Amino acid sequence: MASSFGKNIIFLLFVNLLIKPLYIFGIETQAQNMLGPQTWGIYFGLFNFCFLFQIILDPGIHNQNTKWVAENRGSLQRRIGQTIALKLLLGLFFLALMSIAAFFIGYPLEYFRVLLFVGLNFFLSSLYVFLKSHFPAMGEYQKETFYSILDKVLLLILLGYQIYILQRLDLMGFIYSITIANFMAVVIAYLGLTSFSPVYLRFSISEASELLSKSFGFALVGLFMSMYNRLDGVMLERMLDDGGYSAGVYAAGYRILDASNMFALLFASLLLPMFAHQLIRKDEIHNLVSQASRMMLAIISGVVLCGFFYAEEIMDLLYTDYTVEYSQTFKILILSFIGVGLSYVYGTLITASGKLFYFNCLLFAGILLNVTLNYLWIPSQTTIGAAKATLITQLFVMLGQLVLVLKQFGFKYNLRTSVQTLLFIGIAITSAYLLQQLEFFWPIRLILTGFILILASFLLGLLRLDTFFGSQSEENKNHT
Repeated sequence: MASSFGKNIIFLLFVNLLIKPLYIFGIETQAQNMLGPQTWGIYFGLFNFCFLFQIILDPGIHNQNTKWVAENRGSLQRRIGQTIALKLLLGLFFLALMSIAAFFIGYPLEYFRVLLFVGLNFFLSSLYVFLKSHFPAMGEYQKETFYSILDKVLLLILLGYQIYILQRLDLMGFIYSITIANFMAVVIAYLGLTSFSPVYLRFSISEASELLSKSFGFALVGLFMSMYNRLDGVMLERMLDDGGYSAGVYAAGYRILDASNMFALLFASLLLPMFAHQLIRKDEIHNLVSQASRMMLAIISGVVLCGFFYAEEIMDLLYTDYTVEYSQTFKILILSFIGVGLSYVYGTLITASGKLFYFNCLLFAGILLNVTLNYLWIPSQTTIGAAKATLITQLFVMLGQLVLVLKQFGFKYNLRTSVQTLLFIGIAITSAYLLQQLEFFWPIRLILTGFILILASFLLGLLRLDTFFGSQSEENKNHT
């Protein structure tokens, strides 16, 4: 299973690295430049506001369903139609409740058309994620690659035409394009799913109640993670009277963190069904966690060090209205990827186990910490304060997850792995710092930093070629 994970995650990362950066930097960044930081700041605030209601769209159904399908791969037809019907009803409830909440907290009436379509996009995106999650759960890991980029490819076409051919874009045009792309992706994923099993939409109150009750713990995980990840954008837009400017500056740096999160999320999309399918094999789980953690550490090091040491150059390159506030905020934000990345490994294992009480207590503590720090720091430090609150919260939650994993699964301390990890971190920081001091074209220095980190990963054993190219027979042998 560890070998299967290695081969599939490398292919998944490779394909996503071709497509998603094109969307993030070629489309979304250019959209912010064309719309301006204030308009984008309003959109970012409304987007994060919708995120707070994500639990209604997914009250734990996605993770619980992935776990169930991975454990019952021959019984897909038993629940898929019922679950899709339930999600349609939840979507209507989501839009209604979100609109009522927006009215009571005082959003201007002119925001409501934007809010309605942003909410609709959330619903379509949630439905798409649910549909495509069945493919890795059924063991069809290669199809996860196609569906992981489908929506972004559609957006590249629709928005690329407006930005680079027509050379004009307004906020509603941007939002409508996302709506069309999400709807097309949902239709394609639905048709792909029917190749595994016929889908008959039906709704039973008793079955829906049973599904929701089984999903409750997973729902709290989703709610708490959404809150401590997204409250900063909402609080910046609501607490500061600057027309959304600070939220726009924060969004500029958060975009790259979000892009990094997209790739870390790919680990979770593969690991959750693999963990759920292999929970009874303690040794296999240990090997899989170890391999995923080492790979994630290598990715984290490259993203964090390159982002931190070249923050000014990256922000100045991407944004036409760049000021030093952009890079100062981004420098702090990108450090939080240390916590985010490793959480996608440890948190996914805890989720797969279904033992979520202490996990939810930890996430709730993360919300309290994040809200408190944002409340104290945003009025005086604006975007810098919000970024510091995010960094501290993410590291706190990640360390808590590590403790839970060690206690719950009884993983033993490995001196050799610890030494390898410390040596790698030392080499990574030193080489990144020394290269940053050199006086030649910064993209070359950045590429050299990445090359040294990859080389050090293999030399110190964090990454191994047999993980990616080990034969299937060897993998099967390990299970006997």
